[in-house]
Amino acid sequence: MQIFKVAFVLFLPFYVFGLDVTINYGKELKEHFSVLNISHSEPLECRANRNTQNEITYVVCTIPRTPVASFSPTQTLFFHFWSRVVDGIFYLYVEPKYKMALFATPKDLKDTLPITKEQPKKSASWQIIGYKSEMPFLNDYTHQRKPKGLNFPIKIIKNAELYFDDLDIDRGPLRYDDGEDFNAYSQIKTLMTNQAYIDAVKLIDETLISYPKTIFAKDLLLFRLRALEHFDSVENSDMIVDMGTKWIKKYPTDANVPEVLYYLGNAYADMKIPEEAKYYLDRTISEYPNSRYMPLAKMSLAKHFNSGSDANVATKLFSQAYQEAKDLDSASEVAIEWSKFRLANKDKEQAQKLLQAMLKANPSYIAKYPIKNYEFLNTLAEEGLYLIAAQLGEYLYEYLLSNDVNKEELLNNVSIWYEAANAIEDAHRINKIFLQEFEHRPLTEVVKDRDDKLLFNLAKDDSPDSKIETYDYIIEKYANSPEQEKAFMLKAQTLFDEGKYEEVIELKDKLKDKALVANAHEILLHRALEHHNCREASTHYLAFSPLQIQSNDKMPLFDCLYAQALNKEAAEVSQGMAADSTDLASKLQWLYRDSLNFAKLGENKNAALAGRDALTLAKNLKSTKHYDVGFVLFFALRALNDKEGALQAYSFLKEYQANNPQMLAVNLELLKDAQAQNDELGIEIYAKDILALQELTKESKDSPYVDFALAQSYIRTQRSNEAINILDNLLQKTLKDDDRQKALYLKGSLLKTLGQNAQESFTQCTAIAHEGAWKMLCAQALEILKDNP
Repeated sequence: MQIFKVAFVLFLPFYVFGLDVTINYGKELKEHFSVLNISHSEPLECRANRNTQNEITYVVCTIPRTPVASFSPTQTLFFHFWSRVVDGIFYLYVEPKYKMALFATPKDLKDTLPITKEQPKKSASWQIIGYKSEMPFLNDYTHQRKPKGLNFPIKIIKNAELYFDDLDIDRGPLRYDDGEDFNAYSQIKTLMTNQAYIDAVKLIDETLISYPKTIFAKDLLLFRLRALEHFDSVENSDMIVDMGTKWIKKYPTDANVPEVLYYLGNAYADMKIPEEAKYYLDRTISEYPNSRYMPLAKMSLAKHFNSGSDANVATKLFSQAYQEAKDLDSASEVAIEWSKFRLANKDKEQAQKLLQAMLKANPSYIAKYPIKNYEFLNTLAEEGLYLIAAQLGEYLYEYLLSNDVNKEELLNNVSIWYEAANAIEDAHRINKIFLQEFEHRPLTEVVKDRDDKLLFNLAKDDSPDSKIETYDYIIEKYANSPEQEKAFMLKAQTLFDEGKYEEVIELKDKLKDKALVANAHEILLHRALEHHNCREASTHYLAFSPLQIQSNDKMPLFDCLYAQALNKEAAEVSQGMAADSTDLASKLQWLYRDSLNFAKLGENKNAALAGRDALTLAKNLKSTKHYDVGFVLFFALRALNDKEGALQAYSFLKEYQANNPQMLAVNLELLKDAQAQNDELGIEIYAKDILALQELTKESKDSPYVDFALAQSYIRTQRSNEAINILDNLLQKTLKDDDRQKALYLKGSLLKTLGQNAQESFTQCTAIAHEGAWKMLCAQALEILKDNP
C-alpha cells in the first residue's frame, strides 16, 4: 500500500471559527482513495443522507453559530463540498463524486476510553472516506461472511510516540556514521530554526566548500535558498535564479520542487522578467495543485501582476490564495501581501481587516520574515494604521529570534505607534518594558521623557474636574509607582489652582514634595488672621512646619499664639523681627512682645535684654502704652539677682506706672525683701503703696498679708495707734476666720498695752466658731483680764 498525505487547511476564517478540515490521499491495491477529516473544538453533528440503494448522497455537518466568513464551493478528486448559513447556523455539505462512508473518530486514538462500532450522534472529529468501488482496508468480504470492522470495544494503550528512523532508497534503515559534515548540517538546521540566516548562509558555504560531495548537499542548497528568500529578494534574485534552476535540474523529483519553483517565480518577478516569472508560478499551480506553494504561487501572481487591466485578476487570485491556503503561515503570508495590495489601492479598511484576522489567528508569523515584515510595519505606520502596526510589532519583538532587526529601535517604534493610535496604556506598558530591557542605551532618556508626558498629556487641555478624574484613574491603575506619585502631585496642583486648599491638605501624606501643602496652609492661615480667627490660624501654623508667613501676618499670628500660651511657637514667629525692623515703632512693637514672651518661657536674660531695649525705645518715642514693659524688666532683673537694675526699674515704674495694678506685685516683692532685711521703713513704704493701690483698684488679693506686715511693723516700732488703725481697716474687709481672730487678738493686745478696753476685741475673737491658735490666745487673754481687772 502507498499513502500520499497532503494536509489541506481549507482557509483562515475556519481557524478563527475553530473548525479544521484536512484531506488525505492514498492508494490501496492500485485503487486511489481520499480521506476527509473534519474536527472542531466542540462536538458537532454530522449526518449522512442515503438513497433507496442505501448509498450516501451527501453528508451535512452542523455548527450552531455563525462563522467569521464563508467560502466558495470547492471540488477535489473525490468530493464536492460547500457551506451555507441559515438562521445563524452553519451547514457544511460534502457530496461524493463516487462513493463515500462516514465515521465518527476519537480525537485521540490513544485515549483511555474504549472505541466501539456504534456511531455517536455528535463527535469532535469525523472522517469521510471517498472511494470508487471498494472501501479501502474494510472490504465487504460478502462471500466470506466477514464484517466491515470489529464489533466489540477496543482500547489502544497510551505509550510513547511511534518513531521511524530515516529510510534509504530501498526503504530500509538509513545507516551512517556521524561525520563533520553531519555536525555542520545539524548546526545549520539549528541556525535556520533560530532564524539566524546570515550565520546559516556562511556555514552552508563553508560546508559545501569543505565537503563538496556531502550527502546533505541537496538540503544545504535548499536551506540556502530559503535563507536568501528571507533577505532582500530583489538584491538576491540573480543568485536565487542561478541556484534554483540548478537545484531543480539536479533534483527534479524531490518533494521540495514546488517550493523552489515558487522561489524562481518570485526571483524572476523581482528581476522584471514577467514571462519567466509566470512560467514558474504557473508550473507550481498546475503541476503541484496539492502543494503548500500552489496558493502562494497564485498570491505571487496577484502581487507582481496587479496593475492596470490585471487588477481585477489580482483581486481574484488573492481571494483564491487566501481561501486555498494549506496552513496558517501560508494564509498569514497571503494576508500580508493582500493587505499591501489593498493599501496600494487606497483601501485601508480592508487591509486592516486582513491583518486583524492574521493577528487573531497567527500573530507569531510576523517574526518568520523579520526584515521584510519590519519594513511592512513601517509602511503601515506611514499609512496611519498605527494600532495594527504596534500590535504586530509587539509580536515581532516577542518572537524575534535573530538580530536581523534592531530590537531597541523596534520596541521604541512600537511605543510610538501605540501612542499615535491613542492606545496610551499600551504605549506606557511598552515604555516600561523598554526601560527594563534597554536601561543604559542611547534611547533610554528619550523613551523616559516621552513616557513621563504620555499618561498626563491626556488631561493637558481638560477642565479641572476632567483632569482630576484622569489623575484619579492613574492613581488607582498604577498603585505604588512613579506614575501614581506624579498623578497625586498634579491632582494637588489642580486643586490648589482651583482654590480647594483643604483638599490639597488632605493629600499631604500622598505627596513626596510638600510645597503645595505648605502653600495651602499659608493661604488658609492668612485668611484666618484676616477674619480674626486665632484658633484656626494657630491650627494651620502648628499643622505644618516650616511655613513662609507674610510679614504683615507675623505680628497678628504672634499675638494669636501668645494668647493661647503657645509661647515657643510665638518665639519662632518673632525670631529676628526686632533686629530686622528698620522702623523704630515696629522695632518697639517686636521688642515689647519678645520681652513678654521670653518672660513666659522663663528666659529671664532674653526677657531683660528685650525689656531694657523696649523701655529705652519707648521713652525715646514717648510711647507710654509700652511703659508697662518695665514690669517684665523688673522681675527679669530680680530673677537674675540684679538688685540695682531692678530698683532702677522700680523707680521708673513708681514714677510712671504707680497706679498700674501690676505695681501690686512689684511692691509685694519689695515688701518681702524689706521684711527679710528687717527694714521697717521699707515695710511701711511698700505696704502703704499696696494698700493705697488696693483702695484705688478695688483689688485686695494681697490682704491680709500686707495689712499684718504693716501693723506688726508699727507694733515693733511702738506706733500702737497707727497699728490699731491698720487693724480696724483690715477688720472691715472680708477675712477668713483665722485671719479675723488674729487681727482681733493683735488689736486687743495693743489696747491692753495702752490701758484701754481690750475685752471687747478678745470677746469677739472667741465668739468666732473657728478653733485655732489665735482663738486660744484670745481666751487666755480674757482669763488674764478677769484675774487683773
